[in-house]
Amino acid sequence: MPALVRDLVPAFLDFWRQAADAPPARQLILWREYAARHPEVVGDVTRDGGEPDPGPALVRYPELIGRITANAPLAAGWIEQAARLVAPVLQAEDRTVRCVSMVGLAKSNGWVSKVDGRHTLFLAVEQVPHATAARILAAHEMAHAIQLPMPATPWPQDGPLGHGIFAEGFATLLTTELLPEYGPAEHLWFGPGHEDWLAECEQVLSAAQAEILACLDSTDPDTQRRYLTLNAGHHLPDRIGYLVGVRALEQLRRAYTWPELARWDTDRAMAELRRVLAG
Repeated sequence: MPALVRDLVPAFLDFWRQAADAPPARQLILWREYAARHPEVVGDVTRDGGEPDPGPALVRYPELIGRITANAPLAAGWIEQAARLVAPVLQAEDRTVRCVSMVGLAKSNGWVSKVDGRHTLFLAVEQVPHATAARILAAHEMAHAIQLPMPATPWPQDGPLGHGIFAEGFATLLTTELLPEYGPAEHLWFGPGHEDWLAECEQVLSAAQAEILACLDSTDPDTQRRYLTLNAGHHLPDRIGYLVGVRALEQLRRAYTWPELARWDTDRAMAELRRVLAG
């Protein structure tokens, strides 16, 4: 299965060569020109309805430029390796995945969004700190990029909380099986150092499952953030929805193969997820 990678990192490096020593006002002008030529660079913000503010990223780019230049020649290989790893397991070797390696706004590290109606994988090299993160992240996003458009009726770009719980559980559990040399917490956070977080999540997992079941159909962005990103003070740990999804998919994997799960439409996925969470 080919992964068609469009590399926008050179475009960033061209921008930064002009902007690195420029005053802030000039940096902003140059950044706007760069973003106008390559609107993908703000996709990690605008996909959730946010307005791009390059200010924080412009402050951080000097400390990230070493990582950016080191990752630049590696990103396409990470993505292609992920395609070779994931596609056979999902029986998707005949599919082509559009991919973009780029420098974003120092927020998201990877995601899948629709571009011209097609699901496209994005990898933001400034947010990839080491080879472990690259390997897990690229495989995780490749799982999304294959699974979301695979049913006869592809999954929409935006959907209720249950879509995210199923999809994140699917991608995380798949990478856990494919890359067993990394522990569960590493797969859930794309790197080491989160074992305490996992232990905290396990202690409150039943409560989290009940809460998520109660709002599975919610499309409220705050509800999505509460369980799948940073929860802004909610009483449950950040991103606990990933673990809820993994535990649900573990149960489903006892009865279904990966190719079967990958081809479920949203109605089937939601029904099965609801059944599992209800116990």
